[in-house]
Amino acid sequence: MYSVANKNNLYFIISIVIFLLLKLGYKFSDITTLGFLLKPTNKFVEILMNSNSVFIKTIGHYHSSLNIVIDKSCSGFNFWILSFVMISFLLLKHLNTHFLKIISIPISMVYAYVVTIFVNTSRIFVSIIIQQQTNNLVKGQQHIIHETVGVITNLSFLILIYYFTKKLTLKHLHHEKLA
Repeated sequence: MYSVANKNNLYFIISIVIFLLLKLGYKFSDITTLGFLLKPTNKFVEILMNSNSVFIKTIGHYHSSLNIVIDKSCSGFNFWILSFVMISFLLLKHLNTHFLKIISIPISMVYAYVVTIFVNTSRIFVSIIIQQQTNNLVKGQQHIIHETVGVITNLSFLILIYYFTKKLTLKHLHHEKLA
């Protein structure tokens, strides 16, 4: 018997190959090539924190008023590609036609990109606020707070993205079947 999983294997493999190629490309990327993630994130951080940054090609976006740098490690690249794979697998699992499966892959990538900008901005914003509030309490240990906020934020958003994407997908498919 030919199962649903077998019908999706090619698409799952395509998503995984894209993930692996992007992950490999990340190793060779720099602050400039990650501008597609860093520039919008930095712009939103500037707005939220009422802070202007200066772009330094070798370092990143430096906010002198906050004494922070938004650099390569802040790009959210790994979150983006992980979200992409999660979303594409979720959509592929519930779509029936080859056309929808094919277009679900670039749609997943764009959807993951938009969500990544939001999550990244949120993560950086919360990190800045928490670090400002705890600066005198844990001198020299700010990196632990920064990493903890990152893990909690990213994991929470991955769970929420999965939940809402699944809900929206199933709701949309249910309405399609009724029509």
